[in-house]
Amino acid sequence: MLNSKRKKNNKILALTGRSAEKIVRSIVPSNVTVKVLPIDVAAFINKDLILKNLTKEEAQKYDLILTPGFVQGDLASLHTLLGVSVVKGPRYASDIKLAVTELDFDEFSSKYSADRFLKKKKYSQTRQILNDGFNRPVNEKIGEFILGVGNTFPIGINRPPIVMSEIIDAPKLTMEEVLTRAQFFINSGANVIDIGAIAKNPQPAKIKTIITELQKLKKSNNIILSIDTLNEEEILAAVDAKIDLILSIDHGNVNQLIDKIPKETGIVFLPTNVKEGFMPKTSEDRVKSLIKLRDKLRAAGYTKLFADPIIEMPIYPGFASSLESYIQYRKIDSTTPMMTCIGNVTEFIEADPVGINTLFGCLAVELGIQLLLMTDFSVKCRGGTKEIVKARDLAFAAKKRNSPPIGHGVNILLAKSRTDFEIEIPINKDLEIIDLTSDDGALYTMHYDLDPKGSFTIWINNQKQKIYVSHLDISCKKPDLLLISSEARMLFEEITKRGLLSKMDHAFYLGRELERAEICLYLGKTYIQNEQAFKD
Repeated sequence: MLNSKRKKNNKILALTGRSAEKIVRSIVPSNVTVKVLPIDVAAFINKDLILKNLTKEEAQKYDLILTPGFVQGDLASLHTLLGVSVVKGPRYASDIKLAVTELDFDEFSSKYSADRFLKKKKYSQTRQILNDGFNRPVNEKIGEFILGVGNTFPIGINRPPIVMSEIIDAPKLTMEEVLTRAQFFINSGANVIDIGAIAKNPQPAKIKTIITELQKLKKSNNIILSIDTLNEEEILAAVDAKIDLILSIDHGNVNQLIDKIPKETGIVFLPTNVKEGFMPKTSEDRVKSLIKLRDKLRAAGYTKLFADPIIEMPIYPGFASSLESYIQYRKIDSTTPMMTCIGNVTEFIEADPVGINTLFGCLAVELGIQLLLMTDFSVKCRGGTKEIVKARDLAFAAKKRNSPPIGHGVNILLAKSRTDFEIEIPINKDLEIIDLTSDDGALYTMHYDLDPKGSFTIWINNQKQKIYVSHLDISCKKPDLLLISSEARMLFEEITKRGLLSKMDHAFYLGRELERAEICLYLGKTYIQNEQAFKD
């Protein structure tokens, strides 16, 4: 590492190859001079080439010399030979400007590309912002409060939103299934595990048992628990089990519960009266109904309150009109935090939810929506908890920096990339070019000779985040080995170590299938052996 700091007038020399010259010159800022070395591919630049084409006299005109990030080896020895620090820039030319404007000189390395330091610095700054948001003292004068008993979270419209993950229809599940789903949500970053009841089928005893078991999980993890039901008996059973947060109180159950819920318990209140089938249609009526119920709860001594104007499905009944209720409520009540259920949108639209989840993270930070409820249930919405946690982090960092949600060391890109780069291909008259493009769109041929060493069946479990590989002996065609891992490489290495492959085409096939399984696991997609992961 270096000791000097970056200054606006520092002179930097950027080395590149002939193929990348055009893009590098178009990107670098004014204090960077570009020197093109006599080589086509910039990644093939090495210490000998630099010394051959850069004199000590020329080098010392600059404060820093930047090579492409793909250059191999440690460049530290060039400092002694040239009298100027020679470091690795980012791997892709599109990031050069960001690197030289954001990183101090001592944050560059002669050994590693600048990418890792640039991302690490941005992410470190974002984590500091989030830590401050979660840990600074609560200011009750502006409506902030602590949610939870034992494990706690500070709540306030200028703090990071809290992510909730719901165990849908929890009473239908075995206790093992409940605990497995809860642990999956915890591993995904959830702050609250929400126990979803079964509509019109109250089971207060089962609810109490589930919460009691989850209390044990709560002790070893930084989470709190909530119950999602309007049924009075289930709510009281949850209270007996020391629930932290109740979803939900409305005009139909408030009178039966108002003095039976402890004042330290959090309450989400709705504008409805479900018992009478009442749901305000206009934004104005919803807000009036919420304010009336809020005042009633406040008068009874409840202070840990969350308003839920209820977000609705796109098109019908209409997402935009329901969002207007959140905007109007915030205009009238500037301090009470709100809640929203993102699944009301993502579950009812035939599109990948990742972008929708990211937008909800931004809406939450803008509007002071402090509880973000994820269903994370259907195949399409699987992995939503991880996505909304990242969205929350990105949006909150952007708000604190007064900037758009980009360039903060956090991204939620899955299928697409932030930047592009040009592949440098040296073309010469002796280069043999063979186009093997297939016209039939097939993944690969299914006609092949079986490997005498046997075959494999591959599947994944998204809840457990594991890849399973079963080996079938060719003589009896029965499984004789089951391998389990979350990483394709570890599985392939174990298979090769055991000598279970004897054909090159089988090894190629297996490697590709395992990599696809790992990609599907990461994205929350369904994996089917021998089928494309991405298709219309």
